[in-house]
Amino acid sequence: MPGKDVELYYKKAFELLQKKEYDKSLQLLDMVIKIDEKYKPAWSCKGIAYMEKEEHLQALKSFEKVIKLDAGDNLAWYNKGYVLLLMEEYEEARKVFDFFLARYENKNDDFFKFALYLRAKSLYGLKDYENALISVDEAILKDKNFKDAVELRESIKKELDK
Repeated sequence: MPGKDVELYYKKAFELLQKKEYDKSLQLLDMVIKIDEKYKPAWSCKGIAYMEKEEHLQALKSFEKVIKLDAGDNLAWYNKGYVLLLMEEYEEARKVFDFFLARYENKNDDFFKFALYLRAKSLYGLKDYENALISVDEAILKDKNFKDAVELRESIKKELDK
């Protein structure tokens, strides 16, 4: 059970993150981690702050720390895949999204839908257009108004028509 200081610092760090004050948030998160190195929410929050700052390697390390602390943390796997995609590490991102999609239980929520889309983007980056189309079509089946997925589908179809 985390102490009062840990929870207090974390709560303030999270508020700063929401206000887009990433550096201040990261300072407090470092304090939290200094007190309790195994406090998963602080590591997750750090990953998000670094992602927002476009410090992808630091974000990746933070999400990997969450996974090391709790391999069952689905959100950490999702975020790791997203960061890998931002880093244009398409093959690794695809593997992470495949893993996430295989184990994620709620097949009807937004995380599942977005993971299908992000896997499609990874496959598109790998020029595996046939599988990208399958994945993006699955995302569109979940939400016919998924604008980004519809746009990606059009890009994939153009590549397939070449």
